[in-house]
Amino acid sequence: MRTFPKTLAIASLLAATPAFASDQASSNDPAGERVGAEYMVFDTGMQGEAHEQFLRGLALLHNFEYARAAAAFRESQEADPDFAMAYWGDAMTHNHPLWEEQDRDAARAILTRLAPTREARMAKTRSPREAAWLDAVETLYGEDGTKEERDHLYLAKMRALLAADPGDIDARAFTGLAILGTSHGGRQVPLYMQAAGMLEPGFMTHEMHPGILHYLIHSYDDPVHAPLGERMAERYAVVAPDAGHAQHMISHIYHALADWEASEQANVLADAVVDRQRAARGQGPNDCGHYNEWLVYARLQQGKDASDIVSRCRMQAEAQIAAGASDRFGFGPSSSYAVIATWQGVDTGNWPEALPVSDDGYVLARLMLAHGRALEAFADRTPIAPALADMKALGEDYAVLLPQIAPDDRTSIPWLERAIAQVEALEVLAAGDTERGLAMLEAGAQAEAALPVAFGPPMIAKPSYELLGEQLLALGRHEEAAEAFRKSLAFAPGRLLSREGLTQAGSGGG
Repeated sequence: MRTFPKTLAIASLLAATPAFASDQASSNDPAGERVGAEYMVFDTGMQGEAHEQFLRGLALLHNFEYARAAAAFRESQEADPDFAMAYWGDAMTHNHPLWEEQDRDAARAILTRLAPTREARMAKTRSPREAAWLDAVETLYGEDGTKEERDHLYLAKMRALLAADPGDIDARAFTGLAILGTSHGGRQVPLYMQAAGMLEPGFMTHEMHPGILHYLIHSYDDPVHAPLGERMAERYAVVAPDAGHAQHMISHIYHALADWEASEQANVLADAVVDRQRAARGQGPNDCGHYNEWLVYARLQQGKDASDIVSRCRMQAEAQIAAGASDRFGFGPSSSYAVIATWQGVDTGNWPEALPVSDDGYVLARLMLAHGRALEAFADRTPIAPALADMKALGEDYAVLLPQIAPDDRTSIPWLERAIAQVEALEVLAAGDTERGLAMLEAGAQAEAALPVAFGPPMIAKPSYELLGEQLLALGRHEEAAEAFRKSLAFAPGRLLSREGLTQAGSGGG
């Protein structure tokens, strides 16, 4: 997305989901752009414009630069209106498996432009191989079954396609991605390792292929496996320097390794790509969005000042609000600001002011900021109840609106529930019921850790194990505090406040 990229500031509800962060899209790409097209070896059986634009679209598709990929595939269609694979690629831009997104209607409309029925479309294919690719996408967007059922049917088609030609590197790449796409409701490590096993042989033969690199980075995108992904990050950084998502993706590995300097630099480069594309369209730079969110987080974990980005993003959020450019859900600069401003509040004590929004709009941003107000109230020893009440009311609105925006999302609501439970524990602690509050906080932290591992910044602005460690440290219970901070760092590697807390607990709190 987003388009739909994940952060609940509730830090990852939806704001850090790259799907909604698609400001990187542009159909007016400069000549000589470097997106990895030179590493595409897909044999279309043709030469000329249709072939060249198809390869460019394929590289962009592997980079998750969906709007730019769609534009390239449409240029391929214009050059050869009967080229079935150009419609295949265009349709594939509407499937975002790692973001729990799929627009079947849009994809089917594209296929219908090729021919009105599946049979007629298959008749337009020019080889058995092309027919197999088209059959797979027809299955992905078929009329029968739920999205999850179709994801598995599509994977079966891709496995068969690859088995027919194990040397087809794009078949291997998309089969690996299809395996990842069957991990519904969060990261299932066995499936991610199965995908890695599918993709690694492709890395041995095509070590600069953007799809192989990209999907292996996703496969290894957790603290345990991230060292394996460093090989891919090093290569992906140079394969597609003009694809913002590619530049950002290497920060997934560095983030999981808590290499904050490298993560910061990757997102500086990713944001620069977006700003260059915006400038080509006559637009100013963007200081909100997915890449800036990760940039802010990386700076904060180094103890650096990120207030310049936060302040500029707020200006863009206020401009969005002033323009009335929002549906009730309200994704965009406003929610992006809510994420990074709340992170800044958690890490520095510089808490955000409310956005000038009405009581019936911008639910996502208001929900995130309500969580921040609750954390601020606990830190300042002021009443938590008003912020908690807002979180619950806005959470109900969010639960109603989310299926309309992202019908296949199964990740966000559990984290919303965790955020509310965290604040309920803080309210009990603030009331003086220390042992009960600590027990609630520990139970909440355990529940957070039990959810599927999420890539990127924590899905909750202040991990509950970190909060628990701070409370235990304040009570002089240093060994228990140290254990809580260690669990926090396992949950969110390299967090500055957890590292500092562990140091204090280990030194006796001094």
